[in-house]
Formats: sequence, C-alpha cells, structure tokens
Amino acid sequence: MIQLSAFPTLSLKKILILIVLIGLTVRLVLMPLLTYEYDIYHWGVIIGNINSGNNLYDLTGYFYTPTWGYMMGSISAFSDIFLNVDTMGITFTNLLPIEDLEYRFHIATISTIPFNLMMKAPFVLCDILVGYILYKLILKYTESKKKATYGFGLWFLCPIVIYMSSVQVMFDTISALLILLTVVMLCKDKCFLAGALFSTVILLKFFPAFCLFVLVGYIWVKHKDDGLAKRKLLEAILGAGIMALILFLPQILNGQVGDTLSFVVGRVSGDTSISGTIFTMAGIAIALFGMLYFGYRMFREKKENADTALFKYVLLALVCSMFMSFGPQYVIVMIPFLIIHIFTSGAGYRKCWILISISTFAVALTYNNFSLLCSIAEYTSLVDTEWILSAMPVLEGKMFDMTYMEIIIFVFNIVECIGLIMILAFHFSDCINGKWPSIGSKLIKFKDMGVKDSEI
Repeated sequence: MIQLSAFPTLSLKKILILIVLIGLTVRLVLMPLLTYEYDIYHWGVIIGNINSGNNLYDLTGYFYTPTWGYMMGSISAFSDIFLNVDTMGITFTNLLPIEDLEYRFHIATISTIPFNLMMKAPFVLCDILVGYILYKLILKYTESKKKATYGFGLWFLCPIVIYMSSVQVMFDTISALLILLTVVMLCKDKCFLAGALFSTVILLKFFPAFCLFVLVGYIWVKHKDDGLAKRKLLEAILGAGIMALILFLPQILNGQVGDTLSFVVGRVSGDTSISGTIFTMAGIAIALFGMLYFGYRMFREKKENADTALFKYVLLALVCSMFMSFGPQYVIVMIPFLIIHIFTSGAGYRKCWILISISTFAVALTYNNFSLLCSIAEYTSLVDTEWILSAMPVLEGKMFDMTYMEIIIFVFNIVECIGLIMILAFHFSDCINGKWPSIGSKLIKFKDMGVKDSEI
C-alpha cells in the first residue's frame, strides 16, 4: 500500500506523475515478457477467423456474446492499417507436453510478441481512462486532490488490474470502464446514453447486470418529485434496447442468436458435481439477494444523497455478484467502486482492497505460473523451454489428494472471500452493533483500526 506521506517533499502533481510513470513502466516491462498463452491463443483464432472473411460464429472458437468480438475486429483493423502484425502465433511441438498437464488450460500454440503487445495496448489504455475517471470522481465528491491522487494510485498500481491488462490479456478492465461510464452518465442525467452503455457492458460480461435495480432506483429517486421518472426510465430502456439490437443484428440476420449464449450456458452448467452445484446455487442466491436488496435500498434513499448512494449500492450489488464465481479477473469490475467507497464511506475499506487485490493476483499467478514465460522462451533466448517444461508439473504434485496448485488457489480464494464479506460486514456494522453490541463494537473497532484521516 502506497502512503503519500512517504513522499513529503513532492507536490501532489509530482506524486500523481510518479504513480503514472511507475504504473506504465511496470506494464511496459510485463507486456513483452509475460503472457498467458491460453486466452490470447483464442483471441488470435478469432481474429484469424474474422480476417478469413467469416463472421464471429461461422467457425468454432468464439463463445462469448458479440461485443468482445467486435472489439477484437476493431483491434485487428487498426493493426492492418498501422501495425501490420502478420503472424499471430506458431505451434511449437516441443511445448506439446503442457497440453497434457492436469490443469488443462494450456496450449502449445504460442502468440508472437508483437501480437501480444497489440492485444495488451488497448487494455492499458482502459486502465488509464478508468484511473482518470476515478480521479475526477473522487475529487468531485471529496474536494481533496490528495484523496483523488491516492485513489488513482489504488487503481493504477493495483496488482490484479496490472496483471489482467498486461499479462493475462482479459478484457475485464473494459467492463470496469463501461460500468463506471454508465454510472457517470446517470449522474449527469443522460439516461439514454447510460442505457446504451449498460447494455454494452452486460453483453460484454454479465456481472454488471446485477446492478440493474440499483440503477433503476437511482432514476426513480432523482425524478420522483418532478414527474420525469417514467420518461427517464423509458429513455434508458430505449438506449439499452437500441444498443442491444445493434450488437445482435448480424446474428439475428444470420440466425445465430443461440450461438451467442453458449458461453453463459457453458459456465452455468460447467460443474455438475454435488458440491459444485451447491456452491453455484448459493452464489446465485447471494447475487440475486444483493441485486434485489440493494436495489430496494436505493429506492428508499433521499434525493440529496442519491449520487453517493448510487456508487455505494452499485459496489455492494457487485460484491454480492462476485460470489457466483471466484475467477480472479471478475473483481476488476467492482474495484473502481470499492476505491470510491474508501474515500466516501471510510478508509477502513482499504483492508478489503488489500485482501481482494492481492489474493486474486496470487490466484491468477498460480493458475498461469511458468507458462507465462512460453512466449519469451520461444521467440527469444532469455528463457530455456526445457526449464519451463520441468517447472510446470511441480505445482501439480499432490498433498491431501489435492495438487499444490489447488491448495494455493483454495487458500487465496478464502482470502478473497473474506475481503468480500468484510465489505458487506463493514457496511452493516452499525446495524449489527444495534442488535448485537458485543459483535458490532468489535467489528467497528476492527474497521477503524490503524486508520487516520491524515493518511488519505
């Protein structure tokens, strides 16, 4: 955790520039050196399918809703005009053993370093944009440049954010940008645009869908007195509907709408074991509870508190949705709202940021481990491929009928879960204190432990 007090002789402007330089430097170093080969392989396949004249679903390989496919098509078109990245990847037979590991999400087709850089650059740009919006929002609601600078740092130097944009090449940072813009547009009363953005983000990844009732509640609270609530809600619905129609129109015309839902259906039905089913159903129940309850709380808010309540309840609804899946990348969509909450509802929430950002980073690193070096090993002489092949099976050694990888991931998933539960517990701490003072007082004391307003 960076403390601004560590730079007593620097102005806030210089500290902000320093954070940007450190964040960019780390990303620029990681981008060519480390890449998770499995996800980016699929991005290369999809772009190859598009370049061959097929649409997203003509050939196998694309299992998401079309939004991310259009974005990849745009990246490819930009590359064709300005970059000319002609080779996306090569299959290396000496790496075929990694496809036989117990953890099956590895592949011997390794993307080239130029292709890696091409795919990662837009995510780094999104990181910068999210950080900029966070800075402006925190400055607006706290009137403190110090807090705004600190908030930017919590985002731009967040380990899991850096990892997903610069190493794993997952597009959750785009989801974070879009849901943040959705909320900003609502605050500006641009409901049509907010609806269009919301439709785009839930058709990119579905977790923000659990904010629906919170967003509707905000429109109601803002306009119930002036009689414009129904009109504004219709504007948002119209914006969402038109955007959804635009995004799905090619699939509607080609009769491929069913293909666009394969990823969601596959994820819901992925684990058919009894324990997996129980956890999945419990996660769905928690997510639905969060969507309904915090939507209800938003409807009950006073108009003068609507803006800050909106950010708070979006965070809490997203926190509940995280229990559906503990994939490390998913938390990125809620991290901007957690950072805002730190500065509008109490610095004690920094503890949650620490637990969540570090645990998810550890999980992602454990999953991908030495395979991150495959690209630099095959296209340069910096790393020996045989060393990678000998190192990767180490994590698949077993203890207590679990691989070392599974044990590490299990432990850090618990840490992440604790961080998520702490957000909810801190939010309800006053209520808990009213009903069970012996518990509530300890919870409040822990929340405020080590926190000084002067630090932020």
